[in-house]
Amino acid sequence: MLVDINILASSDVHGYYMPWDYAMDKSYEKGSLAQISTEVRKQRELYKNTILIDAGDMFQGNCSELFCEDDIHPAIVAMNEIGYDIWEMGNHEYGYGIKNLQRFIDEFNGEVIGGNVYKDNKRLHKAYCIIEKEGIRIGFIGLVTSLINKFEKGTKAMRGILATDMKYELEFIEKELKDKVDCIIGVIHAGIDNENNVKNTGIRDLLKDDDRLTAVFCGHFHDIQNFNIGNTIILEPGKFGQAIAKLLLRFEKNEKNVKLIKKSSEILIIDESIKPDTEIMKKLNNFHKRAVSYSNEEIGILINNCMSEKSEILGIPQMRVKQTGITDFFLEVVRYYGNADVAMIQLDNDNAGINKGIIRRKDINRNYTYVSGGITSYEITGRILKKILEYSAYFFNESRVGDVNISFNYERQLYKYSSNYFFSNLIYDIDLTSEKRIKNLTYENESPIRDEDKIIFATTKYTMDILIANVLSGEVVKKIYSSKDELREQGSIRNLSCRYIKEVLKGLVEIKPKNNWKIITAPIEKNIRESAIKLINRGYISLINSEDGKCNIKSVNIYDKVDKFDQGLKNMGIDIERFSTKGELYRYANSFILG
Repeated sequence: MLVDINILASSDVHGYYMPWDYAMDKSYEKGSLAQISTEVRKQRELYKNTILIDAGDMFQGNCSELFCEDDIHPAIVAMNEIGYDIWEMGNHEYGYGIKNLQRFIDEFNGEVIGGNVYKDNKRLHKAYCIIEKEGIRIGFIGLVTSLINKFEKGTKAMRGILATDMKYELEFIEKELKDKVDCIIGVIHAGIDNENNVKNTGIRDLLKDDDRLTAVFCGHFHDIQNFNIGNTIILEPGKFGQAIAKLLLRFEKNEKNVKLIKKSSEILIIDESIKPDTEIMKKLNNFHKRAVSYSNEEIGILINNCMSEKSEILGIPQMRVKQTGITDFFLEVVRYYGNADVAMIQLDNDNAGINKGIIRRKDINRNYTYVSGGITSYEITGRILKKILEYSAYFFNESRVGDVNISFNYERQLYKYSSNYFFSNLIYDIDLTSEKRIKNLTYENESPIRDEDKIIFATTKYTMDILIANVLSGEVVKKIYSSKDELREQGSIRNLSCRYIKEVLKGLVEIKPKNNWKIITAPIEKNIRESAIKLINRGYISLINSEDGKCNIKSVNIYDKVDKFDQGLKNMGIDIERFSTKGELYRYANSFILG
């Protein structure tokens, strides 16, 4: 007898229950639980033995925090209506506090798993669950990144909670399940590779010398993945409901035993071709109305445009390489509420800005996209501040004589959130031609920064954890304040930005860049650089980007040999091979094409 079992998984939905982006206040049909429901209905018609799971971070984002104190959360309403069988806890599930989370768990109709989360030395959730279909028993092991200990350290949300090493728990649970099931599946809220260089926080580390898992559904890093590590299928369905991961298992079953004889996997993309389930839309309509109204709340008036400047070079956001008013605004907020001498932030929206006129809550949310970011203040020294600035400056690659553009450190693009950091109350240059990159550093009042200075430094806790893991290991960094501890969700940078506009600026906002920092690059002849930029912007030559498209990883240099990135000029009828350097080619192309 052959038995097919179809396992579907979502992950990192982050508040996209309806096909609507509340920060932009417009329809978003690239993914949602309402659209996932439509695809799940179709899959259940094709396969009677279908199991539906979520791999974590159903909460946090797209106004989902608005409902954290409600008796029932819209995520639970939707998951119950769709018929989720399993919900693995992601790190953001804990952000609303254990009391709120437990209330939502109690309302969920399926199984909740999370085998490495403990309270008072007892597991807070089940380590695994077993689902049986036509006599086939499948065990699902749930794990969440142990880094939630660092993400939420010292906060009220995780008080008394400990997430243990995932690999240790996985091996222990596998042994317990071994003779109870016919197949073991991992549902693990962690990325493929180790996060922040911490051992056993990535799937590769967990599966080293372990071939007991048939497949792993993962999340956390918001990627779309479908590949193998050894014999284990690895599936990750992206973010915001943009895809479903599908694992199809075929078993051969007789009176004596059960054998897995075939397995296949695919990613089912959820886009505008998948219409939302009308029943889910009806169930969530009242939540939707509240979120739209909340996003459109008027916060204040902006009396000047505050947009990132137009990019000098298409494909390189100007905000990455030049100070902008919008970054200075958020820095002002963080420094004010962090009661800090120096503030530091990152923005994940490379095209951030606000138009002149009414400022609504959604404008703040659109620009500062890190939903759970709160302000945490630390006491550091001037010496430590200088180490942070140097680390920040290595977001950029070295600049060589003849470089047309600034390029970016690829490894720094692999972090979950941007590591292009901006600072307040400092004046400095970033010299990309020097090993020691920070030059001419002073406070904003032009007084020097001494190594022994005691500085109150405000940033997000997530960012400080990255700094400690990469550049401040062993340094004394004393936490002195957390806005999230003090104010819970009202302590997010988003909410405090709205409060700052209302209470401190009295609703009238003027945002201008301070121009406190600039980037110094190696020399290049002005005319040839201008010609090269024109050729890039018109699509005749290409920037040198990483294969995954995450960033521009190498500068176009006029002294380099002509290569495939100049192919567009060949298509225009220029014999590019006869030029020994890019610079010679660009000079000719300037007269031939640009006139």
